[in-house]
Amino acid sequence: MSNLPVGIEQILGVGTYKRQNRAEVHEALIRLGVAVSDTFREFYNKYSGPFWEEDVPFELLDIVEEKNNIESYTLISRKEHGWPKQFLVLSEMSTNAVLVLDTITDKVYKVNFEGGDELLIQGELKETWVTFQDFLKEYFNC
Repeated sequence: MSNLPVGIEQILGVGTYKRQNRAEVHEALIRLGVAVSDTFREFYNKYSGPFWEEDVPFELLDIVEEKNNIESYTLISRKEHGWPKQFLVLSEMSTNAVLVLDTITDKVYKVNFEGGDELLIQGELKETWVTFQDFLKEYFNC
């Protein structure tokens, strides 16, 4: 049984987005030192980005593909901003904000760098999506 939203296969099922290198996803998660939800793992094992949809105006990064990816941006945020290991940066910056996944709670946040980042670290920022699956539903409008 799939954890992915119904309809996502129709949107991303074309050859362009099919993941060819599942082992690299597993290796990136080991390097990042995080355990992710089944939905997150299934999504990135099945599909390769980056992705762009109009409903949520952020470029959703791939975990390993291209130079700018979830792994590289997460490592930068840890080094430059002192973010704890549980946070993964999911997107390119858009209007001074990024999308961030809390791998412990599976909540997704829109985090601005005008105080939102500090609230995130302090555990005081309100999530934008309760789960990564809810985020995918809205992002891909399915």
